[in-house]
Amino acid sequence: MVPRPEDHRYASEVTVFAGVDLAWSGRNPTGLCVLRHGAAGLHFESLGCARLTGVEVAAWLDTLGPEVIAGIDAPLLVSPTRSAEAELARVYGSRGVYAYAARPDFLERRGIAEGPRLGHALLASGWSLDPRSGDDRRAIEVFPHAAIVALFGAVRALRYKKGPVASRMEPLREYQRLILTHVRSEAPELLASPLGDFLREPVERVSVRSVKDTEDRLDAITCALSAHHIWRHGGLGTMVFGDGSSGYIAVPVAVAPP
Repeated sequence: MVPRPEDHRYASEVTVFAGVDLAWSGRNPTGLCVLRHGAAGLHFESLGCARLTGVEVAAWLDTLGPEVIAGIDAPLLVSPTRSAEAELARVYGSRGVYAYAARPDFLERRGIAEGPRLGHALLASGWSLDPRSGDDRRAIEVFPHAAIVALFGAVRALRYKKGPVASRMEPLREYQRLILTHVRSEAPELLASPLGDFLREPVERVSVRSVKDTEDRLDAITCALSAHHIWRHGGLGTMVFGDGSSGYIAVPVAVAPP
């Protein structure tokens, strides 16, 4: 559960960091973000939403290249004994970070099993689902609510998902501000890209119909930045709740400057 200082970095050569805010159902939009690593740092490639099943998301990830880390907000590995959510709540519950217990019966009863389907499809394509592996292509289950607190520094989880649109505007503004602050500090080269423009666009200008799209895009950005942070800092900047057999959630944690 705790960061492992000896694991400073889980890989040395990765060119793409993908963020996937997977919808519970393929009928709903999934947020997708792609950042590419190069000599000048991170380069923005794409940001958007699309109605895709878990299998279709796996096929899309396969197109991104031979060296990819994908941060995915979805339960990729599930089992009746999954304890990731309970472990996460013990550490971050006092700050409002909770997640549904993603066990097979819960997901199947509600018809929301796209996460495990995505996990199975990725494994079949040769991806690793181990957050600590050094494989060229790996998918890591992350959780934006936890990253907002542990990586971006929010005092408590932000409630931008539910309730009247008017009541969600302030949490969305704060979410946008926290990501922008993180980017300024950790990847300032992104500020001049369309991603930087999106993070500076006042959320008040978003139409009621577009609020969900904005949430999904912000979450996808957080997933991509989480993947980048986990790659960059390895065990020093990662807490893993649960395990690779019953299921886990990897949380990027802020690293003090040297």
